[in-house]
Amino acid sequence: MGAAMRGRMRKHSGFVLIAVLAVLVILSVLASVIGVITQRLRDEQIVHERQLREQIAMASTRATVLYLLTSQRMTFGGLTVDDRIVLSEDERLSQRNGDEQLSYMPVGNEVALDSSAHQGLDGTRFSLQDDRGLLAINWAPPALLANYVQAVRNGPKPAARPFETLFNLLQDYQDPDDLYRLNSAERSEYERLGRSPPSNRTLSTPMELRRVIGWDKALAGISDKDLNDSLTVVRSAQINVNTAPARVLQTLPGVDASMAQRAVAARTLTPFTSLTAFYGVAGAIPVNEDLLALYPMASGTLKLWSPEGGAVMVLHWTLTPRDDGGRPWREDYEFIHLGDETAKQGMARPVAAKVFAEPHAAPQ
Repeated sequence: MGAAMRGRMRKHSGFVLIAVLAVLVILSVLASVIGVITQRLRDEQIVHERQLREQIAMASTRATVLYLLTSQRMTFGGLTVDDRIVLSEDERLSQRNGDEQLSYMPVGNEVALDSSAHQGLDGTRFSLQDDRGLLAINWAPPALLANYVQAVRNGPKPAARPFETLFNLLQDYQDPDDLYRLNSAERSEYERLGRSPPSNRTLSTPMELRRVIGWDKALAGISDKDLNDSLTVVRSAQINVNTAPARVLQTLPGVDASMAQRAVAARTLTPFTSLTAFYGVAGAIPVNEDLLALYPMASGTLKLWSPEGGAVMVLHWTLTPRDDGGRPWREDYEFIHLGDETAKQGMARPVAAKVFAEPHAAPQ
């Protein structure tokens, strides 16, 4: 074989080797890409399955809580989970006389209606809040609203308007006429500022308060979550001292932050069964006792979330057992808080109701 032929064969062999190496590199890259795509698809599948389980668990927890709300009675301590009844001394005496008793005394295993976190189904967390434990923005006395605004003004953006003006602005937003109160605003002022006109009715949700001129600035220091955790739009002028958060208790005349925190801590151990007990712990007697209550309303909010945090579903419910031919409850509105990191905080209480018991595998 000639030298020229041997040279051509060496060149051909080198080309083949390079081609083979190139193919191997391409196959290696393709394998890596396929591996990355496969892993990504598998991760996405795991996430989708987890989200589906969470949605099913939240839907099941929601249905179970609503079932308890429509089938169980309430006490000063919250929503009962069984048929247990505790009677006071007077109620026991009355029972011995043959009178039938339906006591409001706490039994000790209720689901609290003060926004405390509870364990739901399959890891879901939930909380219930009694509407009477919140400040009724449509009906609360001006003095309580003024105290609330003053507390909010401690935020990073204080309000520029005095409360009298804020109250007039709220009244003109709600009333059906176009007459102006002092330093207030009506439709023409809203239109001039490019804002939605007044609804001429009571507020439908607490967040609608931000649409009222002046109140948007007054509430700049409080988040939507805190706003909904403090205010309600139901028709009530009372504050339930067994379910009100400290921020709301502080709106009561004569009750400061330390008194409110003391009352919240005390009722966690033993719910207040009399206003006298509340006064003894808080250390103050509000001017008007008619502002106070011990028993929850037949309406409130239900929150549902994952223990990992993230979105929190908020549902406002009202019990309607007397509606002819209707459902025993209705949903007034529903929304979602996104990225609520506070959902990760704190411990969740177990619920003693059998409907929340974890399933056990059948014996083999």
